[in-house]
Amino acid sequence: MNAGRIFYKVKELLVFNDGVEKVYLEAMEAIDNEDLKRFFKERSEERQKFSLDLKAEMDIIEEKSDQPAGLSSNFYEIWRNFRNLVAFKDETGLLSEIYRLKLESVDMYNQLLMEPNLDLSTCKLLEKQRDDIQSSIQALTRELDLAY
Repeated sequence: MNAGRIFYKVKELLVFNDGVEKVYLEAMEAIDNEDLKRFFKERSEERQKFSLDLKAEMDIIEEKSDQPAGLSSNFYEIWRNFRNLVAFKDETGLLSEIYRLKLESVDMYNQLLMEPNLDLSTCKLLEKQRDDIQSSIQALTRELDLAY
């Protein structure tokens, strides 16, 4: 029973990462600042790799779940704010929303990592992805400090 729950949560994380990748691509297209374009491109590529790795991990999990996974209401709130900030080309605001999105990501990873009987390979993958996101939060925090 636990494997089905883990499969569902990994699937939910996959959907989330796909959504975040789209947010980054949308921002990259709308922003003129070349440094931010590069940042958004790198982050979208990172999330694309995360998604590929999560899909491969889902193939390993024996018990599948047919329950559809969706995006959290918090994600939609951030995306709406993000789209408005993109429309107004508010780079500082965009960085703040990216920060919120990354915190939401880390929270999702931490929740999944607390699942009992998580396979070691899944655990290692999730820890690495979470740690990569946390590292980029630290870099983003420095950028935000400079912006304010």
